[in-house]
Amino acid sequence: MSVLFHPPVRPFTAGALLLLIASPLAYAADPAPSTPTALVEDVSDGVEGVQPMDYLAAGRMVALKVGQTLTLSYLESCVNETITGGSVTVGARESTVQGGSIDRHTLPCDGGKLLLAANEAGKAGVTVFRSAPIALPGMKAPLPKPDLTLFKTHPLLILPAPGPVTIDRLDAQGGTPATVNIPGTVLDTAKTGGGLEPGGLYRISAGQKSFTVKIDEKATAGGGPALGRLIRF
Repeated sequence: MSVLFHPPVRPFTAGALLLLIASPLAYAADPAPSTPTALVEDVSDGVEGVQPMDYLAAGRMVALKVGQTLTLSYLESCVNETITGGSVTVGARESTVQGGSIDRHTLPCDGGKLLLAANEAGKAGVTVFRSAPIALPGMKAPLPKPDLTLFKTHPLLILPAPGPVTIDRLDAQGGTPATVNIPGTVLDTAKTGGGLEPGGLYRISAGQKSFTVKIDEKATAGGGPALGRLIRF
């Protein structure tokens, strides 16, 4: 008769248990951060979990009661929607609505660049560094390429904290940069006056970040939807 020998099972030592816990296999992979696709322009009071100037990712659902409205602008497709009532599902380029009504149209905007700006918005410690254009001897230095094109002459600025904002025109000689101290985190220049020039190229800085901004030659004055005039630091 043969006898099978089973070695004794050794209990886990504290060190072995720590190694198991520290092993990458012991963790589930962290989900990738959601990419924003839409901007909340306006929303009725009482709608849970959503407020103006929020970014929403595809798949996000918002419940609206009868009479409540939600206005969204899509960063890539430049679609602007006003939704009344029903269940709203945010998409990549437009919303799906069940049990409600939707008014949808397209606005001028900078599409893909708004997506890039949305992904970087609010990230602590991010500084924008750009190489200065190089001019050959006897030639004028070329102007930098814009990070964003705005389609209104009155930008809407969203800041991470109160502080100074500096606006410097780059395509005109002899201009003096203008610095304004903002007591809050929102500056709507449509309400304060002092619009920018159509066709102008500007550097707008707040804190450690700056954007080179082109104002479209056909840009119109005034406020309206944030899409097409938003700069979010």
